[in-house]
Amino acid sequence: MTRGILIYAHNNRTVDYALMAIISGGLAKKNLQVPVSLITDISTVEWMKESNIFNHATDIFEHIITVDRPATANQRHLNDGQTGQMVPFINTNRNTACDLTPYDRTLLIDSDFFVLSNSLGEYWDIDIDVMLGDAINDIYNDSRTGYLDRHVSDTGVKMYWATTVMFSKNSNAKLFFDTVNYIKENYSQFADVFRFDPRQFRNDIAFSIAKHILDGYRQTDIGSLPPVLSALDKDILHGVNGNTLTFLVDYKFTNSYCAAAISDIDVHIMNKQSVIRHKQALLELI
Repeated sequence: MTRGILIYAHNNRTVDYALMAIISGGLAKKNLQVPVSLITDISTVEWMKESNIFNHATDIFEHIITVDRPATANQRHLNDGQTGQMVPFINTNRNTACDLTPYDRTLLIDSDFFVLSNSLGEYWDIDIDVMLGDAINDIYNDSRTGYLDRHVSDTGVKMYWATTVMFSKNSNAKLFFDTVNYIKENYSQFADVFRFDPRQFRNDIAFSIAKHILDGYRQTDIGSLPPVLSALDKDILHGVNGNTLTFLVDYKFTNSYCAAAISDIDVHIMNKQSVIRHKQALLELI
């Protein structure tokens, strides 16, 4: 059985997702000891060539799979510490992962998720067709997270995190991803039923509802990956020293900061620009 990691990256004019995918893919390949493949589009590939990072990509990725660039009206406000801006959010085609993966067992990760341990390697052989990140763990503490970080809406359906998804390439996983696609195509109708805000498509919501439906409209403990440790986008990656990352963490969203450090722990860094500022140090970890 082949095992591998899959990452999607579609650049916009503000965020270099391709560069982040190279860093994320390189760390995952190093620490999980499996191949990594990239799903992207022609314009992002051309940017990698223009910005002289394509050689890094070919070194890291076993396959670079090009698809049509998703058409989306998604806009997202991305913070960089105390500043921020609205940017296009091109991340609506992850429902294609089961069709496109070259592996029998796949770990699908976000391009801003950085694997600094082998903890997810424990899940390759678990006989569950689809597994999702169970929750979000705030790098500060749960005082900065609320009900809607744990539930799709006030209806109480549990929120899983599509930042990490492990699946087998089989008919059950195909059904799951087809259900995600159906939810995406009928997002407003599902928003009416499950009472969430439909103005921005979120993979987390679509994946969570698909799991809820296929679990028989009930919450189960089956199919959970570890909670996703996350530094929010108001937090700032401050330093990289080997596998130790230091952050300036926004103290309860008061625009005052405290320091935090992690070592040898997988982390989701939502402040994309602070990752880019430390690209050289992060690339040296690969």
